[in-house]
Amino acid sequence: MHTRIRQARENMGYTREKFAEKLDVSVSYLAELERGRTGISVKMLTKVCHVLGLSADYVLFGVERAEDTARADNIRRIDDKYLPLLDKVIAELLALTAREP
Repeated sequence: MHTRIRQARENMGYTREKFAEKLDVSVSYLAELERGRTGISVKMLTKVCHVLGLSADYVLFGVERAEDTARADNIRRIDDKYLPLLDKVIAELLALTAREP
């Protein structure tokens, strides 16, 4: 997991300092995380995934589900002017899911 975070950070062109700033953590914490010397909270995992554009499945297990990759690729191709509409649709679907028994 720690290697995948470091590799993704480097692939995005972030220095450790810049990435730590985006995550609102200290550089020393990030260094320890990338070396596997400290654990990661769910909250921090969520931030890492968001900033790097990765799924938690990939970060935790090194496995990217094909359907997630295809869905993300499709979303990236949507014109920016339609993204607010997509956000509304997703929010509605989540609300419907939350109501299911």
